[in-house]
Amino acid sequence: MHNLSCGEIWGGIRDCNDDVASAGMTASLYSMASDGGKGGDIYYLSLCENKMLTRMILADVNGHGEDVSNISTCIYDALKMNMNSTDGDKLLTELNRTALRIGLEAMTTVVMASFYKLDGNLYYVNAGHPPALIKPYNENMWQELKLAKGSNDPILGVLPETVYSQSATKIDSGDCLFLYSDGVVEAYSQRNGFFTANRLKDLLNQHPENSPFDLKHIVIDEIRRFAGGSLIHDDVTLMIVKID
Repeated sequence: MHNLSCGEIWGGIRDCNDDVASAGMTASLYSMASDGGKGGDIYYLSLCENKMLTRMILADVNGHGEDVSNISTCIYDALKMNMNSTDGDKLLTELNRTALRIGLEAMTTVVMASFYKLDGNLYYVNAGHPPALIKPYNENMWQELKLAKGSNDPILGVLPETVYSQSATKIDSGDCLFLYSDGVVEAYSQRNGFFTANRLKDLLNQHPENSPFDLKHIVIDEIRRFAGGSLIHDDVTLMIVKID
């Protein structure tokens, strides 16, 4: 278990199977590049300097190798500069300008969720990424975490002058979040096609009381079984978070 300290940013682009705790949440994370090296998925968690704001970010870059490293560094720098701010929309607007300067290889989907203990809100921004899922502590069903305007904003690195929007929702102790890259739902079976978001939600709904650690292994084991044992189709990253 890695315990985030004040002002720390944890994560990157390396393969991992780790658990992380901060002041306000615990998370279990799995990330594996399809080529066994530095793939297209980036993940970070950060804890602000006064232990009030925990930010979770997952990004999937169009390119590989150096392109991913460049975007990962840009995300890290932007997180560092905005660590104490709840304005995730401004952070994505800044990253979009950076991706546009780098070029088409820097096209990136991003989902960002920020838990602010001071007001009990979860702030949520999505730029073309698979929607995060949420399960309230007093319910057994997972559902998509919706943006206020109803749809995701464009991916980074495509449209100049994009204005990203942020939604806020109250979140309680015991609530759980599930963030993932498209490699999870695009696992493929010759017999059954793609794994799909609906199959993922059905799987999660079968285990409403399991911890983030247990759910992580349940999901990874199931998509491996579904795909015939390997996960070489794409980079696979998932992050399961429980609010303390």
